[in-house]
Amino acid sequence: MSKISRFLATAAFAVAVVPTAAGAGGNIFLTGHDTDLHGYFGSVSAVAAMTADVNFVRNGSSLPLLVFDKGTNELAGLLTSLGIPYTAIDPTIASNVTDSLFDPTVYSAFAVASNVNCGGCDLFASDVANIATHTSAISAFFNAGGGILGFAAANDPNGYAYVPEAAANAGGNPPSNGFVETAAGLAAGLVAENGDATHNYFPTPGTGGLSSAYQVAEVNGDNVESVFIKNGSIVCTGDDCVITGGGGAVPEPGTWAMMLFGFGAIGVAVRTGRRRKALKTQRA
Repeated sequence: MSKISRFLATAAFAVAVVPTAAGAGGNIFLTGHDTDLHGYFGSVSAVAAMTADVNFVRNGSSLPLLVFDKGTNELAGLLTSLGIPYTAIDPTIASNVTDSLFDPTVYSAFAVASNVNCGGCDLFASDVANIATHTSAISAFFNAGGGILGFAAANDPNGYAYVPEAAANAGGNPPSNGFVETAAGLAAGLVAENGDATHNYFPTPGTGGLSSAYQVAEVNGDNVESVFIKNGSIVCTGDDCVITGGGGAVPEPGTWAMMLFGFGAIGVAVRTGRRRKALKTQRA
């Protein structure tokens, strides 16, 4: 083997042994807007918000959504009109909701319709409770990259209990306008929804029982209207669950050094080869 070949082999090995980041977990988006209801009845703002919300939780997947809604009511009906593939499950019957439904090889994310108390929406607190009993399956689904999408919980304090380490519902009476997307929300591809009746706030992440892993997507003044987690993970010990936000792994200093050596060495080898080729051409 020539010196240049040995040099390239060493450099290639240095790059190849750099560990890759672990597979990303899922995305969560939760909002006090009943986007499903207003989008179904033609709100342009709600349709735009629903499109962005679904894209976020699907995270580039082409797999359909798993939808918890009563038949083909507002959420399922809106998804049909938008051409978004889904399978609808009616959670009013507890036996309809099984662990096997939460399969990340079949569904990109699951979505839960708004609470009935928002005025014309679909799900009762008991329906949400039927979903929330499947904590272990939901955690595994999320850790494998499955997304979670939840709409208005209205006055149900346990309206987001289907998220392990349940997201707190701060209640309240939000207005219909004045919502602004945060820089973090915009960076995630999410959009504010204005012009529609809205039904609950969230605590500031890290307070009021809402995990600090959440980022604020949308605000109205000092009030938090929508929250999200990108590439997160959930670890549960019994009923005690801890959720964390994700992100690409940062290489250790030694790893960075190895990467720089590998890429630098390849560059040197390429430049050396070019010079040798040029010299041979000149001699010829």
